[in-house]
Amino acid sequence: MKRVLSIALLMLSCAIVAAAQTSMSPGMQNAPARKSPLAGYAGSWIGTFQGHPWITVKLNEQGDHLIGTLQRAHDLQFQNSGDLKSVGQEQTTSAVEKAVLLGDGLVMTVKDPSTQQSDLYVMRLMSANTAELKMSGMAMQPGMPKPKPWQLSRVGAQAITPVR
Repeated sequence: MKRVLSIALLMLSCAIVAAAQTSMSPGMQNAPARKSPLAGYAGSWIGTFQGHPWITVKLNEQGDHLIGTLQRAHDLQFQNSGDLKSVGQEQTTSAVEKAVLLGDGLVMTVKDPSTQQSDLYVMRLMSANTAELKMSGMAMQPGMPKPKPWQLSRVGAQAITPVR
């Protein structure tokens, strides 16, 4: 009798342990892997002026942060409204030293290799393939209008050609 009771208790405890363990439900098995909030910003982005690319942002996810470059026309002229008036031919390529999500945008610290000066840009996703990029906290010449955000479009890496 004691032996039967021991076996019954053993089987009951095994059943309780088995029921307490959770297995992945079919819904959990098909759930997408958790994606980094930075993933939406990764990729190649271009902005155009009068039909020609003048700014390129390339961001690559590396672990839990983004690295990349920002290449743009060195000389920019703005209308009084803050829209671009003209872009120069000379290009400058800067490294994205730091990219941090803050509020609803990605704040990028970009270092100019010639001056070693760091500038801030804020990139906001408008959709999966469009974004706005604006200069933030940069020294502006007296009387210079505040630039409006620039429109960027995501492009494939092979679509990137040197900007004019």
